[in-house]
Amino acid sequence: MNPSEICSAPVPESFPDTPARPVYSGAERIMAAVSLAAGFLWVRLCLYHESGIFTTLLGMAFLTVMVVFLKKNGATFTKSEKLTLVVLYGFTLVYTVTANALLKGLATVYWLVTAALFLLHTANPDGDLLRFLPVSFIRSCLEAPFRNGIAALGALTSGAKTSGFWKKSGYIAIGLLLAVPAAGIAGGLLYRADDNMAHLLHRLLHLPTQDMWVLLPHLLLGILFGSMAFSAVYTAEKRGISLDRSACSDAAKSCRLVPNLILYAMATPLCLLYVLFFFSQLQYFLGGFTGSTEGMTYAEYARRGFFELCGVCTLNLFVIGGMGFFAKCTGTEKPPALRLFSGFLCISSLLLSGTAIAKMLLYIRIYGMTRLRIYTTWFMLLLAAAFLLLLLRQFLPQLNLGKGMAVIFTVMFALLCFSRPDAWITRCNAEMYLSGQLEQFDDSVLSTMSTDAWAALTAYDSQTVNRLLLRRSEEQFACLKQFVPANEFWAMTNLSAWELMLYEYPSE
Repeated sequence: MNPSEICSAPVPESFPDTPARPVYSGAERIMAAVSLAAGFLWVRLCLYHESGIFTTLLGMAFLTVMVVFLKKNGATFTKSEKLTLVVLYGFTLVYTVTANALLKGLATVYWLVTAALFLLHTANPDGDLLRFLPVSFIRSCLEAPFRNGIAALGALTSGAKTSGFWKKSGYIAIGLLLAVPAAGIAGGLLYRADDNMAHLLHRLLHLPTQDMWVLLPHLLLGILFGSMAFSAVYTAEKRGISLDRSACSDAAKSCRLVPNLILYAMATPLCLLYVLFFFSQLQYFLGGFTGSTEGMTYAEYARRGFFELCGVCTLNLFVIGGMGFFAKCTGTEKPPALRLFSGFLCISSLLLSGTAIAKMLLYIRIYGMTRLRIYTTWFMLLLAAAFLLLLLRQFLPQLNLGKGMAVIFTVMFALLCFSRPDAWITRCNAEMYLSGQLEQFDDSVLSTMSTDAWAALTAYDSQTVNRLLLRRSEEQFACLKQFVPANEFWAMTNLSAWELMLYEYPSE
């Protein structure tokens, strides 16, 4: 190629552009700072201290900032989204209402999942999140928090760069370094000149190394959780994850691989087995309603039958779900045979769950309440409500099953959290003992529960409390206020601690 050909060669108009760094607005930088601060505070309040009213205020504050941020960036909330916000605000009160650590942990998981689904819906207002719940969960909880993982730090550094933060910080650092020699000389002279000043300087220069080693991992976890929170909010604001109905519907249809005849053949022996099992054990399983235990103690009868029925109902739930999800002809095209099999399994499960609940109520009536008995009974009631909804779906194919399940679980979970089960257990056992239905009030169980259990005793006068706690000597028991954790500020930030502290124990 001669020089003239080289000169005449076409010159590209432009070279490929390098990816531009994202430009963050002032609102996004503020949201990033709030997310990182909220992440650190959440770690401190929930994982290090005992959560209470300050955790409630933190959740409400972060939720408010998030809503204002989304509104400022053009989000319009639908009625369902507004209702979800009410639920989110309401569940932040769990940390204040109860001292039960298990319920507060479960409420945190529920709150985070619901908030993630809320953000996904604000980005896809036309998407049917609850109809395609598995896809929605993956995209909102497992994808969005990591889609823009370092965006929070990027937003803060970009704000610092545009405002000349680093330049000003450099000037300040140089000035502080220049002050070190003069401050050291002056401090040494003052240290020798006055004992009080020496003591003060010693206190100021003494670094709490143990606290620093505890604070460092909390800071790192806080940055991680804060970055995930901002990534989810930022992704929703930028509409970074789509939830196309047709794509989700096609993905669901691709899972319909099993011919219906195979499912009918699989379900037929199971249905026959349930029929034979129920009739062969009719007297045994109906003992929960009749009170007959066929020679077994109430404990053996309720414990054995209850967990058997729990297992059967759980198995049925998976079978019904699998038949409805993998069958070739399902959904609005579901044939009558598939509806018949699913409906029969639902009815069988309702009968078995009702029997299990009756067994546990019989057990509670004889031996009183415990946490395990309350939780398992709640779980069986939740299963019964789910099977009832599944049964209705067989006759009403247009019924939104996902929305119905979400409503049922939210209502049931709210009842569990806000009823303060530990307080309810104590109050019920106390009433049963005082009425003569229980032989003794086992106050040793109270030590295994939260402060809610002790707070329930504030409803009684001093004589009744002494009668309930008869096994404690007078030296061990003087006032209910002793069961407030002493010198633990964070353990006194919930309703039960306040009830105990305000309880007036009359002197004899």
